Amino acid sequence: MLKLPLKYYDESGRILPPVWLYSLLLLLCIDWLVFIFSVASRTQTTDLLAFFYPQKEALGLNLVASLPVLLTLVLISQRERLWKHDLIRWRHCILPFIQIGVLILLTSQVYYLMHHQWGFEVVTAVKILLYSMTLYVVTRSRHLKWMINDWATPTVEVPDKQNKAEDALRGTDDIDKQAGDGVNRG
Repeated sequence: MLKLPLKYYDESGRILPPVWLYSLLLLLCIDWLVFIFSVASRTQTTDLLAFFYPQKEALGLNLVASLPVLLTLVLISQRERLWKHDLIRWRHCILPFIQIGVLILLTSQVYYLMHHQWGFEVVTAVKILLYSMTLYVVTRSRHLKWMINDWATPTVEVPDKQNKAEDALRGTDDIDKQAGDGVNRG
């Protein structure tokens, strides 16, 4: 019996990451997106960074704080490549990296509040709420736990070229061709 509905599995029968996980990881990496888009517009880089991050140290702190989350996003998106090289131990780092990243981001927001004498700001309150909910959801998600356990033995499909090379070594490829042509060359 399957643990999840069929739409949560790929063609090989492995559990896919939940769709909400990608959205959540992108939201947690919003500082990287702001940084990349501000650097991409060369003429207004300093203006955009000053608008989003009035304190210069806040940008650096948030970029460093979201590095574990960004690394998790890269690992999940490149899982097929890692499996092809027989690398599967990284799967144990997914939950801890997200949890550590969220805790660091939450700590940076508390530091920001302390620095501003605990004054209320809507953006800071929304970030603290988002980080707290993320920590709870990621920690309690059965889907993520089942996915990580399912990724213990990945099945990587063998490309057709390798199958043909193996058939040629066994000599079955020539026999199949001869039987298919109806011609016996000998």
